[in-house]
Amino acid sequence: MKNDPSTRFSSWSAGAARHFAESALGRQVAARLSAGSRSQQGLSDFVLRDPVFVATHGIEDVSRASGISASTISRYVRELGVENYAAFRAEVAERVHALIAPIAKLEDRLAEGGAAAPAATSLASAQAQMEALSDPATLEALREAVAMLRGARQVWVMGFGLSAHLAAILALGLQPYRDGIVNVVQFGGTEVAAGRLMSAAEGDVVVAISFPRYSQDVTDLARIARGMGSRILALTDSPAAPLARQADHLLLAPAQHPVLSSSCLPGLALIEALLSEFLLSDPAHVERAGRLAAVMSAYLAGDG
Repeated sequence: MKNDPSTRFSSWSAGAARHFAESALGRQVAARLSAGSRSQQGLSDFVLRDPVFVATHGIEDVSRASGISASTISRYVRELGVENYAAFRAEVAERVHALIAPIAKLEDRLAEGGAAAPAATSLASAQAQMEALSDPATLEALREAVAMLRGARQVWVMGFGLSAHLAAILALGLQPYRDGIVNVVQFGGTEVAAGRLMSAAEGDVVVAISFPRYSQDVTDLARIARGMGSRILALTDSPAAPLARQADHLLLAPAQHPVLSSSCLPGLALIEALLSEFLLSDPAHVERAGRLAAVMSAYLAGDG
């Protein structure tokens, strides 16, 4: 599947996944992630991660891609109250139609080029994913995330594994412009991180970051923080990701890569966009940025 150009790019629109997940049909699908049978959970996960694929492929294609039989898929959509798969596909397409065209264009471009070198394929995937992030749903989600950060008593940022590096970049980017930024996972592992997060409380925002391969620790700690009254702003790759179920607000970035297990570039781009939106959301932030630049200028290498 990973080397098939007809499927490689279809999952890259995080905006499509968000848009579908927020619809009435998407919420029905999401409910079966935990309440349905094993096959229903697997198919729900597949649909939530890749509504563009579902909207552009027939039932046999979905069966092959998901590993779930066509008869099970037919039964699944009927239990959702939809007459048949064709009607289900049409309903999904109606919710993501604005995002199908650019993805199809990218697929066609790759198919015309034939088999590309791994480096060229990787760069092409990065370009496609950056384009997928510019949809209106993602931009609106970023604005809502900034409002959460500005209104928080304190902001806690956490991620494990490769996501720990993304969390550090976000925390360092926010620290010059507002007080009360805590990077939860700095040293000491999960036990120390859990102890640090125990100070989170009502009025706080916990920014939890989790991209494949997912860390169970970040999901567990987000659940605990939410139970203590904090709001969870989650950065992940899909509404079906484990962390998404703990989120009060979701920021989605695709994480697929044609060679590696996942890509962190879209997540990094989303963080940079969030920092840019936050910086320019208040003139006081710009003033602080100017003061920081003046202080740091003495420590920076000169031109000659």
